[in-house]
Amino acid sequence: MNSRFSINDLIYRANKRRSDSGESVKAQDYGEILDKLQRIIAKNHSAELAQVLYSEEAEGKLKDLIMRYLNSEQLVAKDLRNISELVDAIYYDMAGMGLLSPYLQDNDVEEINVNGSGGIWLLYKDTKVRLNETFGNPEACANIVRKMSRFGNVILDGSKPIGDSYISKGVRMSGAIEPCVDQDAGAIASVRKQKPSYITRENLIAWDTATSEELDFLTLCVNNGVSVAIAGATGSGKTADMGYILSCVTLDKRIVTIEDTRELTLTRFDENGVMLNDVIHLLTKEEPNPITMLDLLKLSLRLHPEILVPAEMRGKEALTVQEAGRTGHTIVSTLHANSARTAYDRILTMCLEAGTSLSEERLLKNIVESFPIMLFKMQLPDKSRKYMEVFEATGVQNGEVTGNTLFKYVVDHYERDVTGRIIKVAGSHKRMGCISPALAERLLVGGVPQKEIRRFAEGGTA
Repeated sequence: MNSRFSINDLIYRANKRRSDSGESVKAQDYGEILDKLQRIIAKNHSAELAQVLYSEEAEGKLKDLIMRYLNSEQLVAKDLRNISELVDAIYYDMAGMGLLSPYLQDNDVEEINVNGSGGIWLLYKDTKVRLNETFGNPEACANIVRKMSRFGNVILDGSKPIGDSYISKGVRMSGAIEPCVDQDAGAIASVRKQKPSYITRENLIAWDTATSEELDFLTLCVNNGVSVAIAGATGSGKTADMGYILSCVTLDKRIVTIEDTRELTLTRFDENGVMLNDVIHLLTKEEPNPITMLDLLKLSLRLHPEILVPAEMRGKEALTVQEAGRTGHTIVSTLHANSARTAYDRILTMCLEAGTSLSEERLLKNIVESFPIMLFKMQLPDKSRKYMEVFEATGVQNGEVTGNTLFKYVVDHYERDVTGRIIKVAGSHKRMGCISPALAERLLVGGVPQKEIRRFAEGGTA
């Protein structure tokens, strides 16, 4: 037996003898012990739990935690006498992901969709693959989904059958079990992986996602006080691009991010573990005692951020976000919308949910002031992701947002295979227009050199 277990094994055996002799320690079924330890470790050690997928060292740390709690909680199994066997069994049931493990560890897999015990799909950068492997039964599927949710300290059970969680930084999951899914399905889940190291300037250009000019313009705006919102559908890569743009912010600027599940990793450290940049990451909290994005927005405004990052606008918090954008804060955020122009209407709808005495036209003007630049990103039929439009809003006329399209991806034609399926979208990124005099002046006041401003104020095609 591993020497690491020796002292703990002695304690465990002592507790086992006390249990056998009828003293206060009571032997329990393995399932009861597993459930209790999962709850304790998910609550107190979610970071260690999340690391087991990616680090061999973390296996030993998690096993040490299991041993510690077995003894401190005086948990004795009816059918296992040796603590080493019990720890190994609990570790496997708590951390093992069965047939999903290799795909969670595969950097090329961007998304894993579990549609029930009999259906698993993998999404890569430019293709979608259905696995021939399946879970043995609905309960096995449900067990894996419950296990994944525990990595982010979210417990799925009968009282809370749905939830959003995270497996590690940059890997988030949403899942549901019975009674919200069919009994013969067991569970459903979607795991989305963001790998910031892959979202580099070089890769974005090589993938034809964006041009160097587009990237330069967006980072110039954020670094010089001009707010940017990124609109698009789920899976278009909004969060990854937000992470890239924020990674280009100078180290001295104070950034506060707010997320439901941790995907952005902006902090940088030197070789001694000292933080180099001025970044705070905040997370919302679900029931019980929820802490919403609106709660954290109010806190963030007291932290004096230069750049405020509500990672995704979904509802009435948008009213506070646009107010912050009009009072000296640079905002970088994302939202779901179908185009750059309609994104402003979507923000308007969210603001109206909060209730306001302002007219819709006045509120829309405020939103335009808050978000001068709107980036629309889309995943095309060939699974490639493109910056479809970079739009500058300049005002509101007759209830409609007015402005200039600065950059646009223009589709030329589609290439199809023998079945008619689109396998390639052929097109190109085009410079369409110039920034407005008002934006040029704003950048100048912000300290941007005239030469850099002229780069975007001159030379548009329309």
